[in-house]
Amino acid sequence: MMNFLSVRRLDSSGRSSSISSLNTNLYGVNLDDSFTSSGSEDAIEDDGVHLEIDINDGRLGTSSRTILRLEPVDDRDDLICIRLSTNHHSFSLKRSVTIRSANSFYYLQQTLKALHPYLSTPSLPPKPLLIFNSQHRKLEIFAKFLSSVLHERKYLSNKALHLFLQTQLSLERIQQNLDGVRDDDVTTNPLVDRR
Repeated sequence: MMNFLSVRRLDSSGRSSSISSLNTNLYGVNLDDSFTSSGSEDAIEDDGVHLEIDINDGRLGTSSRTILRLEPVDDRDDLICIRLSTNHHSFSLKRSVTIRSANSFYYLQQTLKALHPYLSTPSLPPKPLLIFNSQHRKLEIFAKFLSSVLHERKYLSNKALHLFLQTQLSLERIQQNLDGVRDDDVTTNPLVDRR
């Protein structure tokens, strides 16, 4: 069982920042090193979305767990912080953080659809309808999308997915990797969550 605490605090300049605490150990991946905080009596509801995902490992006798956390970046509606903690063998980094725009999720959806036409790609609502949703609802929609993508084993070998989740590469550079112009790797471009 996992204990997860999210707290939103105001700093001396009046800006809010979220602090997350995750007290668990995912089969050898100690997440306390990456997600730490101090408890507080003045807890305020956080805007982030936290999902625990059991990704089918495909190997006998092994189990993998993944924690996906999406948070707004400051008060900007279009930027989303994606925190991924996993012990799944297909990921190069066990903990990572990246910041993506809402439009980048649509890019990932179209890329997966083009590269895997035989699979039913998880859906996203039309972009114009997204503006009518609250920030928290948008995070829920994108978290559900990523969860569905991670549940499909064939997507786990997709380079675009790994570069999207575990690097800060722009969408143009990710596309150049898919076109064969560049050959970036997750481990050479990490933004690792060391909180």
